[in-house]
Amino acid sequence: MHHLTATPDNFPAHNQPASVGFSGTGANMDVVYQRADWTVDPNNAVNNITGMITTYFKTIEANVAAISFDLNKNSFNNAALLVKYHGVNCAYSFPASGNVNVLNIVLPNSIVNSNTIDSVVISYSGTPGQNGFSGGFPLLQYTDQYGTVQRYVLTLSESYEDRDWWPCKADMQDKIDSMDIHVTVPWQGADTFWVASNGILTDSAINGVQRTFTYKSRYPIASYLVGLAVAKYNRYYSSVSIGNTTVPVYWYLLAGKTAGYYSSAIAAMTQMNDVVKAYSQKLGDYPFKKEKHGYYDGLSGADGMEHQTFSAIASGALTSVATLDHELMHQWFGDNVTFATWNDLWLAEGFARYGELLSAELVPALGYSAGFRRNNIKNRALALNSSSTWIPNSNIVNSNAIWNTSYGSNVYERGCMIVSMLRAICGDERFFQALTAYQTNMAGRAANTDSLKQYFNSFSGADLSPFFNDYVGGSGSAATPKGGIGNPVNQVKWNTPSANQLVLGMQSQTRTAGSNVSYFNGPVVVRATGSNALQDTTITFFDWGDGNLSYAGNGIGESMAGNALSYALSFTPAALLYDDSARTLSTGATFFDTTLKGYTWYGAASSDWYDAANWASCCGVPPANADVTIATIVNPPVLTGPVTVKNLLINAGKFISIAGNSFTVNGSINGTGAFKGAAGSSLILNGKTGSLNFLQTTSNDRLLQSLTMNPGSRVQLATDAVIATLNISAAASFTVADGVNLVTH
Repeated sequence: MHHLTATPDNFPAHNQPASVGFSGTGANMDVVYQRADWTVDPNNAVNNITGMITTYFKTIEANVAAISFDLNKNSFNNAALLVKYHGVNCAYSFPASGNVNVLNIVLPNSIVNSNTIDSVVISYSGTPGQNGFSGGFPLLQYTDQYGTVQRYVLTLSESYEDRDWWPCKADMQDKIDSMDIHVTVPWQGADTFWVASNGILTDSAINGVQRTFTYKSRYPIASYLVGLAVAKYNRYYSSVSIGNTTVPVYWYLLAGKTAGYYSSAIAAMTQMNDVVKAYSQKLGDYPFKKEKHGYYDGLSGADGMEHQTFSAIASGALTSVATLDHELMHQWFGDNVTFATWNDLWLAEGFARYGELLSAELVPALGYSAGFRRNNIKNRALALNSSSTWIPNSNIVNSNAIWNTSYGSNVYERGCMIVSMLRAICGDERFFQALTAYQTNMAGRAANTDSLKQYFNSFSGADLSPFFNDYVGGSGSAATPKGGIGNPVNQVKWNTPSANQLVLGMQSQTRTAGSNVSYFNGPVVVRATGSNALQDTTITFFDWGDGNLSYAGNGIGESMAGNALSYALSFTPAALLYDDSARTLSTGATFFDTTLKGYTWYGAASSDWYDAANWASCCGVPPANADVTIATIVNPPVLTGPVTVKNLLINAGKFISIAGNSFTVNGSINGTGAFKGAAGSSLILNGKTGSLNFLQTTSNDRLLQSLTMNPGSRVQLATDAVIATLNISAAASFTVADGVNLVTH
C-alpha cells in the first residue's frame, strides 16, 4: 500500500460526498487526490498526449474488487494503456455496448475494509483529437503577425469531454479534493512553450530540451473544470486585494500578435480586478483567493470556459468585458458551488449570465448598459418557451443533447431571468445575504435547485417551492419536468381611491401555448409614475394565484386573500407600467379599475369590523396584516376582538374604536384620523409610523391600557392621552409633541 506521505498535505479534508456520476463510474470510491503527469508537444502534426494519472481514493464500501473511471476508448492506443495497483499490472476492459467509454479495472486483490485510502496508476498515450461538442484535446493553430503558423493545445471539456484526454471520475459531486498537475513540454530557449492550468504554478524546471511545469490545486475541483493549455504565451501579471489577502492575477496571451492586440486585451482584463472586488463584497470573498484569478488566450468551441482559477477565453472575446464578467462569475457559481448533475446546469450558466448584468451595475466604468442587456436577455428568454430551464435526463446523455438543443440556451437566458426574479422577490439586502450564505455553506460542494431554494426560503421568509416548480421546472435527476415550460401573461388592475394611495390586484393570468404550468406562482413587477418625472417607484408583489397576494421586494409577506394590496406613496399615481425594467419572465398589461378600493372601511351596515358589508365590495374584510383604509364613515369601526394590520390610513375626522381589545400595526400609521381608546384596550406598534392621535371627545376616548413599541418602531404622540402602561423597547422611538399632555399610571 502506498503511504499517505506520498500525497500533498495529508489529504486536506473537504467533506466531499462520494457519489456516482452520470456514467456510473466510481460507485465504490471517493476520489481524494490525483497527480497528473502529462507530456504534450504541439509541434507534432499528430496531436499526441502521454499521461500518467495517480489516483488516491477512499473506499466507501467493503470488499472492493474492481473500480472504474471515465475514459474515451477511441482516443488512445490500447497497447499503451497500462493500469498498476501496488506495482502490479491490472486487467481492464471497456463495455462492448452502451456507454463504452468506461474503463473497468479489476484489482489483483480486494480492498477488504471500507474507508481505506488506496491508489491506482493509469498510464496511457494516444491522439484524443476533436471528440464531442466541446473539443476534447484539439490541436489548434494561428498565424502570428510575422506570418508564422503557431500550433498549440487548449482543452475545454464541458460537458463530457474530460474523458477524451484523461481518465477521471466525471462526477461533480465527488470533486477531487486536491490535485498536482505536471506538464512536460519542449523547451526551445526564450521562444518556447508555456503551460496554463489550475491552481498555483510552483515550478517550471528545465531539463535538457524539455521543461516541466508544476501546478498545485488545493481547492475541491470537478473533473470537467480541469483545464490545460500549451502554447507560446506572453505573460502579464497583476494582483487584487480581497479582504486581507492579495490575490495574484495572471493573463496569458498568445505570442506574436500586434501591440494593439495586447493593449486592448489587457485594458479589458484589468477592469475585471474591480469586478472581482465588487463580486466579493456582494457574494462573499473570491472563492480561490489563496491561489489565483486570471484568463488565458486561445479557446476554441466557445467564447469562454470557466476553468477553476484560470478561465480560457477565445482570442476574439478577450476585449468583451461581458464575456470576462461571465467567466469570473462562474468562479462562484459553477466552480466553488457546482451543479450536482447536468440537469441543474442553470445554477452555473444562469448566474453567470446574470453576472453580466450585475457587473455593469456595480462597476459603471465597464461602460455598457445593464438595462439594455437585461431587455435583450428577457426577450430571448421569452422566446425560449417550449422547454424548461431545468434539463430532463433524456437531454443530458451527451454534450450535443445539452448544447445543440434549446436547453443549451435556456440555462443562460431563462436561468438569468429566474435569478432576476429572486432578486425582485427578496430585495437587494436579502438577495445577497442568501447568495453569500449559499456560497459560504456550500463552498467546494455541489448543489441542485432544491439546495438553492432552501437558502431563498430562509431569506425570503416563505416557501418558494411553487415558484421554483413553475419557473425552473425541476431539481436533480428526473425524467420529466414539474413545470418550467411557457410564460405567464398577467393583467394587473389598479386604482387610486384616495390621494397618495395605490391599490392593485390581479385581474387574470393566461399562459403561452404549450405551457405545462396551470398557474405561474411568482413575482409581478410594476412601476407607478406620477405627474412629473420625479414621481416614480417600482413595486414588487408575489402572486400565489386564486386572489392570494403577498407584499414582496423585501422578502415575502404573508399571503393574503382578497386580491388587493394597498400602498401608501408620496404621490398619487397617474400611470402603472408592467415590468418595463425587464425583471421578470412574464409579459402583461395594467388597466385602471375604479371599483378597486382595497380594504377600505365605509361602515354602511354597522360598526362590526368583521361584516363584509361594511367594507369596499371589491375586497371584503381585510385578512391579517393587510393595508387598511378608514375612509368615509357611516358607522365607525368597533373591534370585537384582536386585529392586526400592516399599514393603516385613517382619513381626517375618522376613527377606530379599539373597545377593550388589542390593535397591532406592523407598518405605518398615516392620515390625521384617530383611535378611540377604552379601559383594557392596547395598541402594539412594530413599524415606523407617523403621528399617533386619540379621539378627544371624552376622557375615556383617549384612555389606553397599554402601548407596546417593539424594536425599530417609531411614533410621535400628537394628542393628549392617558396610557396606563408604556412598554417601549430601547430600540424604539417614542416622542411627545410640544403642548401634548401624556398621563401614565
